[in-house]
Amino acid sequence: MPIEFDCDSENLPLFLAQLRDRAAVYDWLALLLIPKDGNEEMTKDLIESYGELSYEDVKRHSETYVNSETRSAQDSVMLYLCIMASLTEAGQKKVRSRGLTYPFMSGDKGVGTLLLKVVVMVAHVDTRATVTQVRTKLSSLDKTMKDMDSDIEKFNDHVLTLATKLQSRGEATHDLLVNLFKGYKACKDAEFVDYIKKKEDFYEEGGDVSYEQLMDWALNKYRARVENEQWCQRTTEEETIIALQAQVKKLLSSARADKKGGKEGKSKGKSKGKVKASDRKGGASNEWKKVAPKEGEPTTKQEGGKEWHWCSKHKAWTKHKESECKGIDFKPSYDRAKKESKPKNSNSPSMKLAQALAAISDDEDDE
Repeated sequence: MPIEFDCDSENLPLFLAQLRDRAAVYDWLALLLIPKDGNEEMTKDLIESYGELSYEDVKRHSETYVNSETRSAQDSVMLYLCIMASLTEAGQKKVRSRGLTYPFMSGDKGVGTLLLKVVVMVAHVDTRATVTQVRTKLSSLDKTMKDMDSDIEKFNDHVLTLATKLQSRGEATHDLLVNLFKGYKACKDAEFVDYIKKKEDFYEEGGDVSYEQLMDWALNKYRARVENEQWCQRTTEEETIIALQAQVKKLLSSARADKKGGKEGKSKGKSKGKVKASDRKGGASNEWKKVAPKEGEPTTKQEGGKEWHWCSKHKAWTKHKESECKGIDFKPSYDRAKKESKPKNSNSPSMKLAQALAAISDDEDDE
């Protein structure tokens, strides 16, 4: 056989398809027809119904010819050699290990149908739970489409594998077509989805559509769009939406930055204001305001194009004359009750604060 089989369940359908082709060429098809439970009226094809036929069914049938001088006995050996030669080294190890429990030899002769059954048993978990799992997977093909990143070819292979598993056990699925529509509509290619919706409308209006036909349509559409480099290309409308989303995101980001910058600027402004007030109180540029005139020196002078008067109450050069001073405790915005309750100690925090505020107020008036 052209491709060696590694006994992986995903590759089982391909292996069986190739084996059937070889069996048709060498006229082994009759050998693969096996009665279920020994009932000739319930004969099944081992390749198609491997899940329905047990190991005992296959063994019982092989015993009717394996040790005889017949064409069937010869075909059985040839089938055995063909299957064994089609297995990879890893596949042979798995099969021969299982053969200790389920022998596929009769004396020194290999039994082809028994080997085939064991190969299937190695590659295919055959339990009642398997059918439930398969049906569950078929009902969630929309999720499968997303997981496979809208690869239609890969998706179709997956669906066919699941369908084959059901058929091999004599099970049928009556909602496969519906599940296929659901799966295809989960594809991320917008034009492909529109195409599938038209096929769905045709089906719902009474059109004759099989799941095989739908899968062919889907695969052809997929290949055509991939070849033309159109698969999953964004439409003009989608491009516009994406561009608008980018603009909105940029504006929101800018607004947040401005808001943050405004807060920082405000904070810095306050800080600068404090420094300026400090300068007014006695910073480097206004240090001269706190230097009292020496005994005998005038208490009025010109500085910066303005006339300044020494005020002993403020202990600073001010714009007002000492005779006009309202006192360091005077501040129109202050609560008189609070003013009267201030301690008289000039070194107390309250007094220092009052002096600073008065100086700031005076400087603002000077400006």
